[in-house]
Order: sequence, then C-alpha cells, then structure tokens
Amino acid sequence: MTGLDPLAAPADARIAVIMTCHNRRDLTQACLLALRGQHGFRAEDLFLVDDGSDDGTGDMVRAILPGAHVIEGDGSLFWNGGMRLAWDTAANAGKRYDFYLWLNDDVILAEDALAMLVADADATVARDGAVIVAGAMHEPGDPQTITYGAQRRPDPRRRFRLQVMQPVGTPQPAVAVSGNVVLVSAAAHARLGNLTDRLVHIFGDLDYGFRAVAAGIPVVLASRVAGSCAANDDSGSAPRKPLFARIRAAHKQANKLHARDWRRFVALHAGPVERLSHWLAPYLRALKS
Repeated sequence: MTGLDPLAAPADARIAVIMTCHNRRDLTQACLLALRGQHGFRAEDLFLVDDGSDDGTGDMVRAILPGAHVIEGDGSLFWNGGMRLAWDTAANAGKRYDFYLWLNDDVILAEDALAMLVADADATVARDGAVIVAGAMHEPGDPQTITYGAQRRPDPRRRFRLQVMQPVGTPQPAVAVSGNVVLVSAAAHARLGNLTDRLVHIFGDLDYGFRAVAAGIPVVLASRVAGSCAANDDSGSAPRKPLFARIRAAHKQANKLHARDWRRFVALHAGPVERLSHWLAPYLRALKS
C-alpha cells in the first residue's frame, strides 16, 4: 500500500452499497449520515431494502439521500433475503460497478472506511480481480474491543470454531466474514453470485466467505478498523429445569429460525458425521445442564 493516497483510492471505483432494514429508523439514519460523508459515495449507488417498516424508515432514506434506490419488502425477507434482493437490484441496475459493499444499518463507518477498504482490495489483487475485504468493527465507545469483521480457524480440524481477528495495519487472510461491512469485488460476485437462497436470516455471510475460500478467492480482514457496531447481547442464563423440560426447550429452540438456518449452514459445509453431531449438540447440552 506504499504510495497510495487512501482518500483518493475510491475516486475511480464505483461502489454499490447494499443494505436491508426493518423498523430501526434512528439506527438506519445514523448509519446513512456516516455513509453520506464517505469520499466517493454517491446516493444513486445505494440500494436499500425497507422490509415492511412502519416507522417511516423509507421516507427518511429518501429525504436524506435523494436518488437512493429504496426497495420495498413485505416484512418477510429478514437479513439474508433483504440483502439478496438489494444485491440483485444493484447488479441489474445497468451500471458498471467495481465493488459491492454490504452494510448493516447499525454500523457507524469510520471517516475514511470506503477508501481504506478499496485500497486494501487493490493491495491484495488487481482492480479487476476477485477479492473480498471485511472491515473490523469495534464496540461503540471502546475502540480496543473488536466485535465483528473476519475470522480465522485456530484448529483446522474444527471447521466451525472461528476466532475474530484483530486488524494489524495490513490486510490479513481470513476464512470467514461477518456481514456488517464487507467489500466484494465485481469479479468475486461474477464467480460466486448472490448470497445463498438456502438461508433465511443469518449465516449467509459465513457461507459466502466459506464459498469464496473454497473457490480460491482471497478473503481478507482490512488493515484498520472500518467503524463501530455493538455486539449482540447473548448474556443471561436460565435456572435449572427438570430433564424433560430442558429437552423440550432444546427442541423448541432447535425449530426457531436461527436454529434452522444453522442446521442448513452446517449441511452446506460439513460431512455427515459433523452434521449429526451439530444436530445433537443442543440436546446433549440440555442433558448436561
């Protein structure tokens, strides 16, 4: 990256920003205001799915970013479906894009995030090459705590045991990405296509990274933090219940949307023994608890 002016890097790169949102107007607005200030961003290159919001999200987007493409959903798309629709719309918009940027609406981009991501992509492959660059996120108010970004696999024998990576000043190879801020080159999209339609809400980002690595496409963590995004709150515990109550609870949990997506994700990327062990895992945890 020596000699690159990070603020000039995206000037000749056309980036389609793809987003999906539902009833998070204030979060979405804060995200878009940070996006609007990015060097090289154009409102007409935003493709945002408003998935059935009833809080005025769509009107807010049109007000602060006239020219943006606001695509209406019916509330049933969830993250994976909304992002698929936004991406298809961008890819078929009749414009030549060099990159597609996945952006979650709870992200506040760092001032030069787009420039940094493009510079890191260009440092990894030629501009017309296939590459995926994930931006690390830090906890709001705590720049030292990385919440999302890209992952490595500490133990090659444990395919689904992933570890969040820390930026080190240069792009680092990764095996998976979190979909908060991810730059996908047009060449990578041409080879991999859209997010899978096998998943409804989550794990589409991990699946995409896994597929890219399997296809020999470089997947890297960006050199510096690209913005802030709070970690999901998975804290809390429940009091001990009788055995059969724990098993019933595990079965109920296994039929929720996230659990179904997890089983489908495992089925896409694991062998039969791994699939069985992951299907049994919640029940085994219930027995041990």
